[in-house]
Amino acid sequence: MDAVTDFAPVRPKTKPTGRHPSNALSAAFLRSAPPGRYADGNGLYLFVQPSGTRSWIQRLVVRGRRRELGLGSVALVPLAEAREKALANRKLARQGGDPLAEKRRTEGIPTFAEAAMRVLEQKRGGWRGRRHHREWMSSLRRFAFPRIGKMPVSEVTSADVLEVLTPIWHRKPSSARRVRQRLRAILEWAVAMEFRIDNPCDRIGPVLGLQQDVTEHMQALPHREVLAAIRTVQAATAPEVAKLAFVVPGADGGQVE
Repeated sequence: MDAVTDFAPVRPKTKPTGRHPSNALSAAFLRSAPPGRYADGNGLYLFVQPSGTRSWIQRLVVRGRRRELGLGSVALVPLAEAREKALANRKLARQGGDPLAEKRRTEGIPTFAEAAMRVLEQKRGGWRGRRHHREWMSSLRRFAFPRIGKMPVSEVTSADVLEVLTPIWHRKPSSARRVRQRLRAILEWAVAMEFRIDNPCDRIGPVLGLQQDVTEHMQALPHREVLAAIRTVQAATAPEVAKLAFVVPGADGGQVE
């Protein structure tokens, strides 16, 4: 049973009053305790399962929410070490931090490139074709991965993002904007996964400055050559959608043949 076990002969029906337990467990009790949960102090509990497996669990209130953290097996984490971890976690929680997020940040943090692949897999279900996936990967491999691909996603800074975008911000403005959007999406995923607490893309706008896109107009086709061009397109092996874009109504409302 997963109830918290007290050491009094009869368990009280209400929450115990007085001082909270402190260093209540002993090394001998760890070896002999029957199934249940046993408080040691600072929210630390010995959890003994019916199978006999023994592990440490800590209960904390983190930013107004009750959370449970696993601190490891009793066979791997001695009592003294479990108490040190519990005390450190409690101090962090009382200062407004999140011990669980801190644990996730230090264990198995993906590189930026690995994070990008996870984001792509999540987004792929909402894309109708493969073009979006190819464009994402092409731009990231060309501009981002050489600089930050191997970095842990938690360590990418605003300076790193600027180094990716600055060379192309004014030279390739449209490409730079797309790369910036993709960087932001990947780093926002890292925030949601609690691998980091901020998105460095949010602070780089004033540094990059305004862009002045140069509009390049296509050369106009002489009027007398338009009909021949349309017939060339219609006779080509282009997709039907492309051919329909060149349908020209005749004077009587029909199509030009």
